[in-house]
Amino acid sequence: MRRSPSVFVMDAALPVPSLVARARAGDRAAFCDLHRRFARPVFLFLAGLLRRREDAEDAWQVAFLSAWRHLPRLREPEQFSSWLFRIARNAAHDVAERRRRWPGALPPGEDLLAACPPAGEGVADEAPVGAMLSTLEPQTRALVLLRAVQGWSAEDVGAAMSWSVATVRRRYARALSLLRARIETRGAVGAEAWRPRHVP
Repeated sequence: MRRSPSVFVMDAALPVPSLVARARAGDRAAFCDLHRRFARPVFLFLAGLLRRREDAEDAWQVAFLSAWRHLPRLREPEQFSSWLFRIARNAAHDVAERRRRWPGALPPGEDLLAACPPAGEGVADEAPVGAMLSTLEPQTRALVLLRAVQGWSAEDVGAAMSWSVATVRRRYARALSLLRARIETRGAVGAEAWRPRHVP
């Protein structure tokens, strides 16, 4: 059984552009460091887009293999994050298209959002957070996961998703507002119980 990416501790000894330059020159250790830094964020991004664990893992593996093979084509190391996430987005599109074309040939797979833990104390019916996230459109789910779970700044998310910082903040605020309203409507938690970890 394939293992999903685990949580890695980021080594900030070298900035990303320096690691990219070394990796482009054939330094596998540098690319391994890039992999450690971006493995979990990319997986969360794909989980938001695809929901199913098997689909997210397939796209995750394809994305990093493609990044290694095509790294010499990246002319601006500073753009590595947006470049990598663009590759991941394309990989997710291919996986989703494959499932759409042959729905019966692929197992349903584990729904990562359904596996999310309950929202916390005071939840009337223990409705999972994932049930709320599933009501958002895929890119917004990915945004929320990167901001609220991974803890990335609006600047980091903007670079990854090729959005302006203002767009990230606006969409994140709108997503939190929608989630808060839906949770309150379902009686899951009160207004004071839903506290975003990041203020746009």
